[in-house]
Amino acid sequence: MFMPQVLTFSVWHRLRAYGILTKPRLSVVVVFSAVMGAVIGGGGEWWLWPLLLVGGYGVTGAANALNQVIERTASRPLPMGQVSVAEAVGVALGCMGVGLVALAAIRWEVALVGLLALLIYVFVYTPLKRVGPIAVVVGAIPGALPPVIGYWASQPVFDHQLWVLFGVQFLWQFPHFWIIAWISREDYERAGFRLLPFLDEKSNRLAILAVSFLLSLSGLVVGLYSGLGAGLWTGLLGLGVLGMAIRFYRRPELFVARQFLIGLTIFLTLFYLGLWLWSQR
Repeated sequence: MFMPQVLTFSVWHRLRAYGILTKPRLSVVVVFSAVMGAVIGGGGEWWLWPLLLVGGYGVTGAANALNQVIERTASRPLPMGQVSVAEAVGVALGCMGVGLVALAAIRWEVALVGLLALLIYVFVYTPLKRVGPIAVVVGAIPGALPPVIGYWASQPVFDHQLWVLFGVQFLWQFPHFWIIAWISREDYERAGFRLLPFLDEKSNRLAILAVSFLLSLSGLVVGLYSGLGAGLWTGLLGLGVLGMAIRFYRRPELFVARQFLIGLTIFLTLFYLGLWLWSQR
């Protein structure tokens, strides 16, 4: 009588564990960056959008799953025994296959960039996390490729706007990586990871403040290039990031750090939306 219900319950939890392997919240942010790159690039045909969404999530989810296979991240399905290593690898390969096929349906070069991002993230950045802060520099490269993938999917040109999208998101990776490393520094130390650039606390906060200033300045320059209105918009966003960085430097508290992390995501979201809206004028 109750066997079908038990089986359904078990299957549902296993599928949920498979989904967690792809880190949905992180993957959605990455896919959003790719979508914004595409709309800034002109949008393309209607069929590009489902392919970009499936392809972006598939490749990102595969990278996240393989990352967990290598690191066995605590409180994740693999170390908790909810899925086996073979299952996790299978989920990753399945996502990668679907994602690359979807991107290749747009153009094979788009799939190649997606594969490059995955390979750098999994097989270069992930092992380097045990080496030292150089991992952040390397990890910032695949982290900055999603808007490039989206832009290139909508129009196959290497123009200045493509490099601008890459450059801003590349700079954004540093305060993002480092604030996460600061929040999780005790867990990272136990795991043997060292992503923060310095050994002393104050120097790390100063480094986060410095890259936040560069990020806000680059956002202002990019905005001004698009027009006075866009420059005002991106300038205000940059001031917001800089203000949060100064606040964290003065008050290195967990609550402030988490607010800063959320603020960085909001900055990137509103930055892309602003560039898109001004490109339509």
